[in-house]
Amino acid sequence: MKQTFIRKHEYRDSYYLMRVSDEISSRAGVKQATVIMGTPNNKQILEQLGLSSPAVESASSDDLIVAIEFVSPFEIDQFEAEIEQILNRDPGKEQRGQVYHTLETALDENQDAQLVVISTPGNQAVELAREALQRGKHVFCFSHHISVEEELELKRLAIERQLLLMGPDCGTSIIDGIGIGFANQVRRGNIGIVSASGSGLQEVSTLIHKGGGGISQAIGVGGKDMLAPMDGLMSVQAIKMIFQESMTDCLVILGKKSSPLGRKKVLEAARTTGLPIIANFLDENGLMNQDGKLIFAETYENCAKQALKAVGIESTLPTEEKRAQKWLDSVLTRLAPGQWTIRGLFSGGSLCGEAASILDKNGLKITTNLNAAIQSTVSSHVLLDLGDEQYTEGRPHPFIDSRLRNLEIKKAYADQGVAVILLDVVLGWGCNPDPAGEVVRAITEAACEYSNTPGVICSICGTGEDIQGYEQQKNKLVEAGVYVAETNAAAARLALDLITALRKTK
Repeated sequence: MKQTFIRKHEYRDSYYLMRVSDEISSRAGVKQATVIMGTPNNKQILEQLGLSSPAVESASSDDLIVAIEFVSPFEIDQFEAEIEQILNRDPGKEQRGQVYHTLETALDENQDAQLVVISTPGNQAVELAREALQRGKHVFCFSHHISVEEELELKRLAIERQLLLMGPDCGTSIIDGIGIGFANQVRRGNIGIVSASGSGLQEVSTLIHKGGGGISQAIGVGGKDMLAPMDGLMSVQAIKMIFQESMTDCLVILGKKSSPLGRKKVLEAARTTGLPIIANFLDENGLMNQDGKLIFAETYENCAKQALKAVGIESTLPTEEKRAQKWLDSVLTRLAPGQWTIRGLFSGGSLCGEAASILDKNGLKITTNLNAAIQSTVSSHVLLDLGDEQYTEGRPHPFIDSRLRNLEIKKAYADQGVAVILLDVVLGWGCNPDPAGEVVRAITEAACEYSNTPGVICSICGTGEDIQGYEQQKNKLVEAGVYVAETNAAAARLALDLITALRKTK
């Protein structure tokens, strides 16, 4: 039995959607439940879940949809009243402390506040960011759907007032040791990071931590900052502010997407600091190491190692050749002749981009939703960034809600050509409390449903100090037969090794 509830013109953020989805799903008699906004993409997801209905099809993007499948028929009117109570109560409200209804009131009553975090629909975020900047506050803007023109205007306003505008579409920063957005628990230290790459910042900062180093400041600037027309506007501002941090002895610069002018301006600003610079631009393959003060690293793994080396720390990141070969041999013995493709299902866009770059540079033709250049290549190797706007509009990010990726994992098992499934698990503040458990549940259910036996490779972006616990998450995956690589780059290389070995056996 299935039931759909629609609440017209009721926008809710991703944290609310996840909390309410989880609370309804936990109710006795509920087989599955999801609470999402009525966007076209979300309607397709409900169709895949078998939860669509005429009411869903008529919902608009501003409408809240509650779709439920029950284990068995029962009194729906009583449950509907319970749903209304849950929606009106808003689980988690008691954890938020003081609630203000306007930014003006919040700032008036908290005049010592230095930072405003904005996570609202894009059409509301611009005015809120402008108001915060005009009142002399730094801004972390998680919101997206803000035009390039508006982003440029806000960043110019921030620079005029010597402030930071982190974003829009900024996923993470670590300021004075405090994580904002999706961020990991890492020790403080003398390595500064400026990043137009969210999960890239998380990967590098966690690897620096695991390698024995620490972070002075890690400033996310939004994924478009190094592209025209911004061309690194806020990145340059962030470099200047990090340089003022006396404990910073090395600077790491990350750019998922960048223009030639953006790279030029950012690197020029970095050079003026006199600090060693480690740079990674995922979309630029032609950059060469120039001198001892500027090193271009092709992977996040190498970024971390070079940064540690620059501050005099010998990296303690482990190698894994013997362990990897043993896993590789065991998978090769169980694959059928027709299994030879990679299916990458990533929650972090930069992690997806790094994996795609590694595979592409080594001769594999990859189909991905990351950019037109790779997407246009016809191939059976598919890497998806499930955190892209096309998947997250009106629903929680996959760092929070794993259900969309769980569907894609089942699709990968259903495809008899898939030899290896490549995944990331991201830990930290704001993320799912048990992402590894979600992966294990998905692969266990898929293995029961389909005869396909692909190898599963996963990297964990996180530390032992994260609330989910690195070792606890790793153990869950290993016990389920998943190979856990030490880095995202190592995971991609192992997938490449598997495909290379399969080619040799043909």
